[in-house]
Amino acid sequence: MRRKDKEITDRKEIDELLTKVKTGRLGTCSREIPYITPMNFAYDKETMKIFLHCANEGKKLENIRINQNVCFEVDDVADVIVKQPTCASSVAYRSVIMFGTIKEIHDPGEKTESLQKLAEKYAPQNPKAPFTDAMLNKTNVLEIQIMEITAKRSPARPAFADSSKK
Repeated sequence: MRRKDKEITDRKEIDELLTKVKTGRLGTCSREIPYITPMNFAYDKETMKIFLHCANEGKKLENIRINQNVCFEVDDVADVIVKQPTCASSVAYRSVIMFGTIKEIHDPGEKTESLQKLAEKYAPQNPKAPFTDAMLNKTNVLEIQIMEITAKRSPARPAFADSSKK
């Protein structure tokens, strides 16, 4: 990371961000053409995996079947910091970028477990809804095994003049 002063190294902060954020962006690539898809996701901090769901066809699946290496990004924009002159303005944010491999989950038990993680995040009022065979057949479930993860914030945390206040 070029700006080490902006790097987030605290695992709890990274986990909190990956749990809180509602939408991530899946980057796939085949035949040297990148493709980005915004997606809902669930993060399992114990296994360092991201779970996604989608239709059974589409460009991202075509790419994944050719190249299982992916990138996944999430960000949380807190505020726009307007300054004068305008070009001195910036954005307060935190972001996480992950690299890993992706696979389709075909086992009905694993699909159900993964979909349950998504339901717990997006429908906490009804997290134990049953998934019928018809639902499982219509839904593709994807799993990203995270291999590398980086996170950063902007603006950078201010440096402390008094080292006893760190």
